[in-house]
Amino acid sequence: MPEDRQMTHVEHFIPKMYLRQFSDSKTSLYRYNVNNLEKEPELRSLDKVCREIDMYELFGKDGSYITPNRIENIFGKIEKNTSKVIEFIKVKSQNDNCLKCASVLSENEKSLLIIFMTTLLYRDPQTIENGINFLQQSNPDMDIREARNFTLMNLLPLGVDSTWDENTIIRTAINSLCGMAFQIGISEDDVIITSDRPVIWGTIYKDDSYNRPSSAIFPLTSRLVLYLFPIESVDPIVSNCFIKLNNEQIDDIQANVAVYARDWIFSRNALTDAQLNNVKNARSLLQQ
Repeated sequence: MPEDRQMTHVEHFIPKMYLRQFSDSKTSLYRYNVNNLEKEPELRSLDKVCREIDMYELFGKDGSYITPNRIENIFGKIEKNTSKVIEFIKVKSQNDNCLKCASVLSENEKSLLIIFMTTLLYRDPQTIENGINFLQQSNPDMDIREARNFTLMNLLPLGVDSTWDENTIIRTAINSLCGMAFQIGISEDDVIITSDRPVIWGTIYKDDSYNRPSSAIFPLTSRLVLYLFPIESVDPIVSNCFIKLNNEQIDDIQANVAVYARDWIFSRNALTDAQLNNVKNARSLLQQ
């Protein structure tokens, strides 16, 4: 890191560039506690949600930083490029001619979205904690610092070290989403919500050697949602195109977001009574 550049200590596991897509002011959004949905929502600053201190930093035995902000900066590059793709999709979704196209995204744009979605899965604090716990259980002599460093290097690097990257878990996970059909759902209103675990996975596709999910749902903005399906399970005519969402599909998205959320869901606007009841009913399924 250049000497004149200040190190970032507050690191977001759900990037602000993503959460802005669900914010009216671009600086704040409504936050609901999914474990206490009777509580009134909070209007929270994007700076104050989904963050931890030095979350992706490696430490030496003396407590010093190893390659400070290296992983954080790589995520920043991915986020910057993905932001451009999301803005491109937003523009295309408002063009009536594009709504009739069978092909919207380039292979490079698809790859960026897949990489971004996968990083969200693996930079999640619970995923990192699970990795640390597994390593310490498997290697009783490994201290917390070693387990944490090893977990971060196996889960997260993309471009830190090309020879190391090839065998990391995240590379395998990215490959599992390649060759999927892309569809983008459009809502006429700002009713798409997201959460602190925004990527929603279906079951593993039956008899698939690549371990692909049967589907994936990823809210892109308060009006757009990305669907992924194994290409052979979708009519080629409707793959990689826009679809208009009906009320039933929107309810399904909200319910799935609520089920997958760990602690929080986020919305551009305060949820209506009907939307909140939909979310509550979905969460209640977890108690059964």
